[in-house]
Amino acid sequence: MNKLLVILLTLTSVATFAKDSTWKMCIGDTILYGDPAKLALNVFEHRNSTGDGRVTDLALIYGAHILRGSFDSTEDNTGFVRLREHGSIFLGHVAVDYGTNTVALNGKLKLPESTFVKAVLKCETLGD
Repeated sequence: MNKLLVILLTLTSVATFAKDSTWKMCIGDTILYGDPAKLALNVFEHRNSTGDGRVTDLALIYGAHILRGSFDSTEDNTGFVRLREHGSIFLGHVAVDYGTNTVALNGKLKLPESTFVKAVLKCETLGD
């Protein structure tokens, strides 16, 4: 009986301390409006509000612009995103690759003029 109690306490303790989210900051070079530019992307992957799936929150940073949005990453770490800030928007596809620690962005950025974005950003893990 004591062994069973110790095993149950150990298993529940391990589950309690299990990490359940990932936070990354990604930076990379691209061309925006015909000029070289740097983009930063904050990535926070976590359990969804109902606890039965995953969500990835994104914050795309370019100069003083911070465009925010999220996508359902329950099945796959790729998806269509709509990142917004006031009148600015990024519409496109994002692919988070945890194996290579990169994020690929492919879409249209409007700040208020439109430009295409195609970039692969290298990530650092800030929290796991």
